[in-house]
Amino acid sequence: MRARLIVAFIVVALLAALATAWVSDLIVPWYPWLGHLLSAPQLRTPLTAMTAVADILPGDPGLTGDVAAAAQLVSREIRHLNRLVDDLIEISRFDAGTAQLVTDDTDVATAVTACLRTRGWAEVATDIPAGLTLRLDRRRFDVIIANLVGNALGHGGPPVTVTAGLQPDGHGGQQLAVAVRDHGPGLPPAAIPQVLDRFYKADSARARSEGSGLGLAIASENARLHGGRIEAANHPDAGAVFTAILPMTGHHPAALAAPAEPARL
Repeated sequence: MRARLIVAFIVVALLAALATAWVSDLIVPWYPWLGHLLSAPQLRTPLTAMTAVADILPGDPGLTGDVAAAAQLVSREIRHLNRLVDDLIEISRFDAGTAQLVTDDTDVATAVTACLRTRGWAEVATDIPAGLTLRLDRRRFDVIIANLVGNALGHGGPPVTVTAGLQPDGHGGQQLAVAVRDHGPGLPPAAIPQVLDRFYKADSARARSEGSGLGLAIASENARLHGGRIEAANHPDAGAVFTAILPMTGHHPAALAAPAEPARL
């Protein structure tokens, strides 16, 4: 019975890998509405069930050798497919114009520290002044930081640092700049204008990675929703730098006020 289960999940893993490549490279760039299809219960329900089983399977003490390796492969591929589906759904909301901000006063240092701690990125250093506060959608700001730092850790080189501060916005005001720098080889100059595009691979030889290929694009969309942007560049002293630039104030058509906390009796 166990052997048949393993074989079945190996088949699922192969199908997941094929589906991921097919969706990423052929379908999604031409059919943005695919994200709506992927959110349908007919897909999400079995995918959730597959994920639950795949998370348990690698820890089965009865699995050894090639069978244990196959179980690890199954679990990894299903997690990858889950990530792709989640990111496609998120991108589809931007394409449909339904993404909205829910803003609240946010301490930047606290938010960045929480983002890193939640993901176990203790090796990432930060340099952010205390008391730097502005109105942000905390969830979307967390997504911006997580994707930029995750990209630096996955494709750059250590150490990775996050710095933040205010800079002139060119219109007499100020704007927040959060820079994520790695110390890797940097970006090919030809890749810089395209690196925030969906599914773009700076290295064509890197056919697959643990990410969905949408992380930087999602970060860019979230920055744009705040009225800002993300800039990519190479640091003069080596490494790539991705900077999220967000306005200190301004009208965001998609912004909603955060709900007030209920009164305490």
